[in-house]
Amino acid sequence: MTFKKSLILIGLSVLLAACSTERYPGHAQGSQAESATDTGVRYLLGRGVPRSDTKAFYYFNQAADQGDPFAQNEVAYMYAAGKGTPRDYTKAFKYYQLAADHGLASAQYNLGVFYLRGLGTQANKELAVKWFRKSASHGFEPAKRMLARG
Repeated sequence: MTFKKSLILIGLSVLLAACSTERYPGHAQGSQAESATDTGVRYLLGRGVPRSDTKAFYYFNQAADQGDPFAQNEVAYMYAAGKGTPRDYTKAFKYYQLAADHGLASAQYNLGVFYLRGLGTQANKELAVKWFRKSASHGFEPAKRMLARG
């Protein structure tokens, strides 16, 4: 599997997680961040609205600015993939860091990939392993596989 494909798969797995009703411990139901994230999901998938990466990015960005780690992860993914916004690994790294700091396992994995590949930051294998371990401690399978590869 190529690096680009792995980013896309991780982004989509997080998108599916964002559709769940319990996003993370302490998540406030009915918050504006939740509403913007849900709207972003609808535009990204074309559920009840015309599919639009640009509009999805807009709504995810709103929720990310309000501190929603799932939205932060999606903004990072969209920057990394160049979906709805120009590709920008530095901005993607920033948003992955924000989501990873909230304890989101997929963001921790993605941050590890960015450190490993030197995307948006200098390559640093020790920090990559640190983030893969944090992600794996939450049971995130891609991180476990990355650590098993050595």
